[in-house]
Parts: sequence; structure tokens; C-alpha cells
Amino acid sequence: MKNIYHDLKKLIEELMTFQSSEKRENYIMSELDDIIIDPKWSDYIFWSNDYHHEDGSLNYDKFFKKISEYEQSDEYQRNKYIISLVNSLLNKNFDKKSEMEIVNELNKLIPDEDWIDCLFVSKSCFLENGVFNEKEFLKLMNLINFEL
Repeated sequence: MKNIYHDLKKLIEELMTFQSSEKRENYIMSELDDIIIDPKWSDYIFWSNDYHHEDGSLNYDKFFKKISEYEQSDEYQRNKYIISLVNSLLNKNFDKKSEMEIVNELNKLIPDEDWIDCLFVSKSCFLENGVFNEKEFLKLMNLINFEL
């Protein structure tokens, strides 16, 4: 686990120097998005003082503790369950629940009625290579709360 924190710290430090090219910054942000499951990680760094020392530097211990707590949150657990249902639907895996049971459950869990369109019509939550983009789906369905 220390290795991942070391790698994260290096990426964050480079990002916070504001001396990288825009292309490099976008790459770093994308890498951090892929590694850190807490969707609010950048808000903790750039829009909150709660995870900084008095001199303005990032308090990495406090920051890493905060992002590691996300896995225990209700939001994460709910979204993980929703994604498992969506994957069952996409993969036509109806061993545990029927297709109709999955659809009905997703209708209850997802406030946005456009989830079917996102998955099966516009396919706006898929990458160009056809892979389901879970984070994009959760964002499009307003299932990730970005308020600090």
C-alpha cells in the first residue's frame, strides 16, 4: 500500500507545481481518477483547506486517510451495487435475478430515468472501444455527490 501512496504523492506533487503542460496535467488527472476511487479527491486538494497544513501544503496523511474512507461510505456501497446490477444486465447474467427484477431494482435506485438510454440507445457511458465506463455512468446518472 505504501508504494501506491508514494506513486500518488509523486503525481499529486507534480500536478500541484502547476508547471506541467496542459496535456501532462490532463494525463495526471486521468491517472489519479483511475487510481483513486473517491470521486471528490481533487476537491479535497483544490477546493478545501481541510486537508492542507497551515503553510498551504497538502497534508498527505490526512488526505490519504480521507480517500481511503470512501470505500466504507453509503454512496460507494450503493454505487458498487448499482454497477453490479448494470453489469449483470449488460452481460445478460440472470443467474441471481431475472432481467425484469434487475430493471425494476435499477429503476428504484437510479433517480435519472435516462439510464436505459445511456446504456442501450445513446450508449453515452461507453468508451470508444465499447467498454462500459462505470464512472461516467455514475456521473451521468448523478449518483456521485461532489459536495464536500
